[in-house]
Amino acid sequence: MPGKKRLRRLWPLLALALTLGLAAAAYFAPRLVYSSFGYLWLRPQDGDLDQAAMAELNQKTDGLKCRVVWSSSRSGNHELYMLRLPVGEIIRLTDNDHVDFFPRFSPDGKRLVFARSQKQWVSERDYNQWDVWLMDLNTGEQTMLARAGNFPLWVDEDVVSFMRGNKVVVKSVGTGTERVIYDGDGPPVGGVIVTPMLSPAQANLLALTARGAARGCLVFDPRTPDKAVNFGDGCKLIFTPDGKGLIWVENGGNGGNRLMTSPVGRVAPTVFMDLPGDFSHEYFPKLSADGRWLVWAASAGGHEHDIADYEIFIWNTSKPWDQAARLTYNEANDRWPDIFLD
Repeated sequence: MPGKKRLRRLWPLLALALTLGLAAAAYFAPRLVYSSFGYLWLRPQDGDLDQAAMAELNQKTDGLKCRVVWSSSRSGNHELYMLRLPVGEIIRLTDNDHVDFFPRFSPDGKRLVFARSQKQWVSERDYNQWDVWLMDLNTGEQTMLARAGNFPLWVDEDVVSFMRGNKVVVKSVGTGTERVIYDGDGPPVGGVIVTPMLSPAQANLLALTARGAARGCLVFDPRTPDKAVNFGDGCKLIFTPDGKGLIWVENGGNGGNRLMTSPVGRVAPTVFMDLPGDFSHEYFPKLSADGRWLVWAASAGGHEHDIADYEIFIWNTSKPWDQAARLTYNEANDRWPDIFLD
């Protein structure tokens, strides 16, 4: 009898443990599958800007002359594509059996820096199995800039920053010299860093997403990590082009995500963009050099960054949100856009 009573007392605990285990499996198992076999979900997809979509796009962008580059799986594999406005021409830039993503225009618009996977399929959740590549947009020539690097950004015409493990590295394109400017294993992060970006206005100011002892959107000078400022939970933190503001992705809003903004000097977050309609799960924001135009990707509910049906959008930041225009129309994964004004 005592054994049966003890067993009856244990049943609620066993049921709770089973429930928690099933919940954890439901949450993490799909991510594990996507991370290892995500390419199985990718298929060639048709769909481009038709005449009506182009008319709406040109109306909402006032005939803007620019180029937008992004990563798309529309071929069945993630390659880089570029759209020229106002003509609406889409050009495929890369063609290989690896994953190309995170393209960024050089300050003069003549080159791209981007990340390429070290093997055929690497999930975006794996931050490490990537190399940094350069592309000459005039010749199409592609060269590796740095082994084992991810999330590259132009600091100036000669210097590119990127993430290598938990370190932030800057490298001269001309000389090939590298320098580590921050190690995320130390304070204030004490763990994983994501999408680090140096301020365009203050040479030693760093913005990144922290996933360690500190969590959230951090801004700090690596020389004085004890003065780091946390702008709240979120990700994909970027500086505005003048270095005075920040934009990041936060849970909440219409589609489960929204874009937030705050001045750098104080924590004062407000909603920057929360697109009306179905495609309101916003991610991957990037501003034009003058800060006037925002490009980003949004899904109608799917979240997985390199598999879900994200579409690319553009918006004149001086106008209401409903004046945003859609640039892609297919069921492929379109992500990480950048814009260059011609």
